[in-house]
Amino acid sequence: MWELTIDEDVWDKLEKIPNPHKQRIQKSILALESGPDFLDIKKLVGRKGYRLRVGKWRLLMDIDKAEQFIHIYKLASRGEAYKD
Repeated sequence: MWELTIDEDVWDKLEKIPNPHKQRIQKSILALESGPDFLDIKKLVGRKGYRLRVGKWRLLMDIDKAEQFIHIYKLASRGEAYKD
């Protein structure tokens, strides 16, 4: 079982997302507890971290496979996710 931490900003953003999308994102977050190997996760290019694609939404995270630890630090739409 993997340990997850999720920033408060992610929870705030999730509350504002309409229900069908919100439920899919919640299911994806729960699936991360089993590990990132079977989800649509890719390493980010040009920066540290990974992304999980859930429809038009992106969860940005850090993954430590040795410690089995995932930290989700951003939830945003596809167009907003990679802007800093």
